[in-house]
Amino acid sequence: MTGPSDHPSHKSAPTGEFRTLTLTTLQQIGLTMVRFGLPALVPFVREDLRLSVVQVGIVLTALDLGSVLSFVPIGLAADRRGERPVLVAGGLLMGLAAAATALAPSFAFLLIGLIITGLGFPSGHTAGNKLVMRRFPPRTRGVAIGIRQSGLPAGGALAALIIPFVAGIGGWRPALAVVGLLCALLAALCALLPRDGDATPARRPTVGPLRELASDRGYLHLTLMGALLVIGQFTLQGFLAVFLVDRYGWNPSAAGRLLALVHVGGVVGRLTWGGVSDRLAAARRKPVLMWVLTGGVLLLLTLSWLPIGTGVWLAVGVAFASGLFLAGWNALFINLLTERAGAARAAAAIGASLTVMFLATMAIYPIFGAVVQATHSYAPAWLLVAACQAAALLMLTRVQER
Repeated sequence: MTGPSDHPSHKSAPTGEFRTLTLTTLQQIGLTMVRFGLPALVPFVREDLRLSVVQVGIVLTALDLGSVLSFVPIGLAADRRGERPVLVAGGLLMGLAAAATALAPSFAFLLIGLIITGLGFPSGHTAGNKLVMRRFPPRTRGVAIGIRQSGLPAGGALAALIIPFVAGIGGWRPALAVVGLLCALLAALCALLPRDGDATPARRPTVGPLRELASDRGYLHLTLMGALLVIGQFTLQGFLAVFLVDRYGWNPSAAGRLLALVHVGGVVGRLTWGGVSDRLAAARRKPVLMWVLTGGVLLLLTLSWLPIGTGVWLAVGVAFASGLFLAGWNALFINLLTERAGAARAAAAIGASLTVMFLATMAIYPIFGAVVQATHSYAPAWLLVAACQAAALLMLTRVQER
């Protein structure tokens, strides 16, 4: 749903829009250097703490548990109090908690630290996306959201380069501390956001935004579809490095570097698909998203089939293409979701939807690990994820765009 309230009616200087987009994207990069950097860190943590594949899944789930607990409260805070303070506080919490978690003396303390770290992660998704949505009109919103959402894989790509290098020299603890401190620094820059970018009282929700969203069947349908979609993205980013080490004998540093290509593909996808929907599909998101999801299904089937003798260049191509299609859908989805909810409920809508989506990722991590452990093969696990992606594609055919 779009209308006059979806973007500022007062004068919105291009410089203010540029600053908003730049700072919210940098804040998201900082957050995801920690979140998507964790899979690059896992091979080193696994070796140090002697973790099983199931325990690896639990480590990846711990940070998401913290996020699940805070998505809705942070979304409501952004709608009611303004986006700028949420962006600053959330990023500082995540970054400083990650740096402190580097001191964890055991597996149990590592899990506790990651849960606390995850509490700050929703700030970028909720406050950042809402602020960009309000700043940009529908005709350019696809590209703007795509740029901001590219901060997720961009942060993951940077972490996949930084973490293996630092961890290879000094271990996983200094590597986690470095990305945590960088996250805090980038969050602090959001204090420079234009003050007129904060939500105004007229745009704050007055009665039961969550109750209104719960009665919107289209919103609920999109949320369920998103929960299926995120399974493919997060299992790829979470297990690809371990998969390469276990099945192909790669060393952890090389596997982490290849993971960077997945994130680069995600950046390209989010920028490309948003622009295609704005310019070639008349701001319609659904047709473009259907092609993206189809590509994701095919790539997951490819991962289940790759033989032991797979060459490096084929692995490189599959990694990049997987990021393009399995991590590139996010901006289109956020546009569909926020345009349906409207500007006044945008942050709450994103927060509630991502709560469900992160619950799905929390469930799939240990399930994926258990399937691998029970079958002594990654192929059945990748096929399970491909089935989830195909189910999301079928659900998309029933989505009605506004």
